[in-house]
Amino acid sequence: MIIRGTTLIGRLAAVCTLLLAFTACGSGSGGFLLPDEPDVPDVTIELAIATTALPNAIDGIRYTAVIEGAGGEKPYAWSVTNGGGTGFGINNEGILSGVAPRSGDYGLSLRLTDNANTQATASFVLTVTGDTPQPLAITTTSPLPSVEEGNTYTAILEAAGGNGGYLWLLVNDGGSGLRLREDGVLSGTVSAEGQYGITVSVTDDTRTVSKILILEVTADSSPLTITAQSLPEGTVNDRYAAVLTASGGDKPYAWTLVSDGGQSGLVLSSAGVLSGTPTLAGTFGLVIQVSDGISADESAITLTIAPAGGGSEVLDITTGALPEADRTLYAALVEATGGEQPYVWSGNDISVPGTGFQINPASGLITGNTNELLPGQYGYSVTVSGRAGATDTRSYVIIVPGGDSPPVRIFTENPLPEASETLFYTTILRAVGGLTGEYLWSVVAASGFAGTPPPSFNGALDASTGILTWPAADVRAGNYLITIQVVADPSGPTPSSDIRTYDLQASGPPVRITTDNPLPGGIEGTGYSFQFSTAGGGNRNIWSSSVTRNGSNYLDGPDFTGLGITSGTLTWPAASVNQGNYMIKVTVVSQDPATGFASENTKVFDLEALSTR
Repeated sequence: MIIRGTTLIGRLAAVCTLLLAFTACGSGSGGFLLPDEPDVPDVTIELAIATTALPNAIDGIRYTAVIEGAGGEKPYAWSVTNGGGTGFGINNEGILSGVAPRSGDYGLSLRLTDNANTQATASFVLTVTGDTPQPLAITTTSPLPSVEEGNTYTAILEAAGGNGGYLWLLVNDGGSGLRLREDGVLSGTVSAEGQYGITVSVTDDTRTVSKILILEVTADSSPLTITAQSLPEGTVNDRYAAVLTASGGDKPYAWTLVSDGGQSGLVLSSAGVLSGTPTLAGTFGLVIQVSDGISADESAITLTIAPAGGGSEVLDITTGALPEADRTLYAALVEATGGEQPYVWSGNDISVPGTGFQINPASGLITGNTNELLPGQYGYSVTVSGRAGATDTRSYVIIVPGGDSPPVRIFTENPLPEASETLFYTTILRAVGGLTGEYLWSVVAASGFAGTPPPSFNGALDASTGILTWPAADVRAGNYLITIQVVADPSGPTPSSDIRTYDLQASGPPVRITTDNPLPGGIEGTGYSFQFSTAGGGNRNIWSSSVTRNGSNYLDGPDFTGLGITSGTLTWPAASVNQGNYMIKVTVVSQDPATGFASENTKVFDLEALSTR
């Protein structure tokens, strides 16, 4: 170390010389007389880094070393001016740390700054050896990449360190149903929306480590659509069952039988099972509806029921086509076979303008006067009913010669189905009329009320099918006017068109349960309470739940009671809390009384109750 003005050894020598001189000189009384102490300069040590070498590091292992400073004016501030590729850092206590890089020699430069802003620097050589391997660790991060419900999922898990090869094992799939191969490929199909805690482990030649990985399964973003196109035939007095199917939307679905078409012996469960004992033979047009609490789809589907014991044929209209009108009085007979006579006939115009023709209820004779009709094609529907209740319906085209087809007409009702923020929107526009059945659809104009920017439907209306879509990211709450135009026979010599303006209301985002799975655990014999959280929806929520234990219903499990029904608080009385693993199916229905908007969300949670023994 250096002393400013002189060396430490020189100063000590000067002091000793003075002491010796005073010893040799006596006072008049025989004692010693010391002169006044000389003016000696203050000692100030220069700032310096006292550490001269770094201990060795081991490849992949956490490294820590204390670097010491001396002199100057404390407190100190340390910094790494050149890490040499190590990635190390140093704090103001002089602790150099980091995970050691690969084996080799690395040059590091450190800087020490004192309170007087004096600086000192030093360079070191760090030697990293590779004698000890990195510890075994699962390096795959959580959460895992998300997937939409019902889609196939694949992820490759990764590990590092350890000795030898890796062997992967799925400790707990968290209810996801996924599988894990020995080489770390996690795959499968998750059918339900939610978050799943998947526990995996990896083993090398010496040890096993495990980790919980979170997988989020999001709702299917495709629109809710009934996919069932046909029903199996049934027989009178024989038990009947068929399962209806749908896709898209947000599960679970709720099914409704809007119309049984006269076949009163069947019912449709909310799960989509059509069952019962048919009592009437015939062909029936059933109208079914499926809803996910946010959107709905409706479809007509035909069910044929044969007579019991292989008796008479199913009631069927056999007339294939109706004759052309001759510009005077019109008459055509419609015939049927099967069923139980006598038949009852009815008919209706299905085009605008219509024919005004009538059908004889007893004979099936269609009559009318064509003098007031323009030339063209007219739609007419005929229905026959048997004595036992069986029915059959067929639609016909009646041609009035000498001119064009009837003009096209949009018959989609106003308003359009409601849209919701964060949800993909789709609806199908329909029209009748024209000659060829070829239509060209377009959005003519779109506007919003009270300053709400209008939606842009450019390219969102399929020109040939009339399917109107609105991407979820573009849907904004508000009231809109949408003007739609359809052109019939656009490539023909006499196209016709119709234009209508529709109201379209878009509400805020639907309610979603945001609580993570699993729920906090319970303790046997101790009261349990937990409040759920939501996003979106209205300002009035109604909660409900069902509980299963070991795959069976469990009536004494946690439930929403009292104020918990509206606040979302799940409670479980202490006397009912028993050890075990429970699956809680929670549903919230959210309403906004101001707008009438309602939405629903269901989520399944795991809850474990621990024993006190």
